[in-house]
Amino acid sequence: MKYTSSVFEWANVEYGVGAGKKSKEILKGISGSLNGGEVCAILGPSGSGKTSLLNVLANRIRHKGASQRVSGSVLLDGKKLVGGELRKRIAYVMQIDLLFATSTPREAIMFSATLRLPRSTPMSEKRELVEKMIVDMGLQSCANTFCGDDMIRGISGGEKKRTAIGIELVMKPQLIFLDEPTSGLDSFSAKSVCLKLMELGRTQGCNILCTIHQPASEVFHTFQKALIVQKGHCLYYGSIKGLSAGLAKHGLGCPSEYNMADHIITLTQTLSAERLDELRHAFLGHVQVHETPTLGVKIVPSEVELTSPSSSMKVQPSAEATAAEMPKRSSPDPKGRERAAGFWRQLYALTIREALYVWRNKPGLIASILAPLILNAVFACIFEGVGDITRPGYNLQAHFGASAQVLIGGMFGAAQPLLLRFPLDRGIFLREYATSTYSAAPYFLSKTLVELPQAFLNAVLVWCTFYFIADLQGSWILHVCIFWLAGICAGSTALLVGCLASNPEVAQQCAPPLFVLQLLFAGVFVRVTQIPPALRWIQWIASLKYAINLNVLNEFGERTQKDKDWPMENRIAADAFIDQVIDVDPSDWWWYLLMLFLLFLVFRVLSIFALAWRASTFF
Repeated sequence: MKYTSSVFEWANVEYGVGAGKKSKEILKGISGSLNGGEVCAILGPSGSGKTSLLNVLANRIRHKGASQRVSGSVLLDGKKLVGGELRKRIAYVMQIDLLFATSTPREAIMFSATLRLPRSTPMSEKRELVEKMIVDMGLQSCANTFCGDDMIRGISGGEKKRTAIGIELVMKPQLIFLDEPTSGLDSFSAKSVCLKLMELGRTQGCNILCTIHQPASEVFHTFQKALIVQKGHCLYYGSIKGLSAGLAKHGLGCPSEYNMADHIITLTQTLSAERLDELRHAFLGHVQVHETPTLGVKIVPSEVELTSPSSSMKVQPSAEATAAEMPKRSSPDPKGRERAAGFWRQLYALTIREALYVWRNKPGLIASILAPLILNAVFACIFEGVGDITRPGYNLQAHFGASAQVLIGGMFGAAQPLLLRFPLDRGIFLREYATSTYSAAPYFLSKTLVELPQAFLNAVLVWCTFYFIADLQGSWILHVCIFWLAGICAGSTALLVGCLASNPEVAQQCAPPLFVLQLLFAGVFVRVTQIPPALRWIQWIASLKYAINLNVLNEFGERTQKDKDWPMENRIAADAFIDQVIDVDPSDWWWYLLMLFLLFLVFRVLSIFALAWRASTFF
């Protein structure tokens, strides 16, 4: 296996948010570089800008005008970190381990390898890479255990962290970003992770940059370099030994048996602003740029030696230097420019993963079967024999109410889980979407392909429970199909709301008005012709209305009347009910059916665009 060494450099990086009086500068001219598999830790007190710096360098925070200002030069092998192909060469491990709960570490790493490695890479080689990564990450004992989440038991926190790292490293990146990789780990696990990072940098040549909070002494000293951030400024950038010697030289040496990382963080919070400025200039004050003793505004476009008290390091060109002015670097691995998995491969892998989630999540699977059975068994008991037109005391309105109630219950049952689907899964989607693992369309379609047969099975269960006990008259299979269409249309509406909502709470708050309008325009409580004309347009997007219209024609229409040999008085009453009360035209059945299909497709397509827009605006 070949690994190509790369050079990562950033110069005069600045980041600010807000405008006017609310303007705030978070990062203030930070520069540095990594070369040939170096591992660097970013330290600083809370609120100093560590994670912001990591996200800016990873191109996850970008310039968006006055409200979000990013400037400076960030280059990987002399190229800016923009575009999908270049971003595929970098890996980003988030602080929170967002893993698919019912996937195993082996499956999760294989999923990443399948979709992110070049399509020309044989599957056998991808499997070898996955097995090697499992060994490298020390995951042999848990390789076939679910990753788990709050509801599903799975692997430990340290194993999750190593799995998250393995998912990123299997695609052989040239640059790795990690946000708090030791968060939530004990000292031994934290040291093991950091030693593994050092080994990966040494053996694979990839540069590694990570934020770290309160590291143990043995963890801190595993890093080759440290970047100390203090209120958006770079206080120090260089080797750990250089930091220790530099502090000692200025009378701020770390006391014996103290943690160097804790000591420097304490200094950033206890020293005066003037003393910290002096210390920063002392660390960075030997830059020879136009005979200026401090970091000047302009730096020559060649690498400049910057000497700390006991070590030397390099400061790269400022943001004014263009990519063309930068020295030429080693060319990246040619495979990095090859296309990864295409649409159909993405769709297949995502569909398999989604189907496995449904099957392996036993509590959720059992609940999805029992809930409609129990609920509609109760409905059936309430409406027992309501459709028997020969029964004494038969009431046509109650007959209609029974079938309408099933559709209304199905609408809420189908919409509720889908309303929260994407807000709850957003973290995993954003992590994978940001690394170009797949695009929004196959991700969305995979969920739809798994949802459709689930919804049809649900429709079959509902009508097997309700139809015969209530003694309905229409075609059973047509009731099933209409219920299925109504459910997937309601689910499409809920999906669009869920994709647009910023979090699950917002999505839930949007649900009541959304589905109350469906009820009002369904013709159950009031005829649409009695609604003010200015509001009648809402009926065109009320899928429940078209489903109820089809249901009425199936249950009370001419075909059912003939097949069940209805008495004439019942036929007259049913025709009058269809025409005058529900206001349904039997000849328009095809229009009702077409509108259900159109609403399903339109809302699904809009949901895909909403999901992609939400992902693009997140970073």
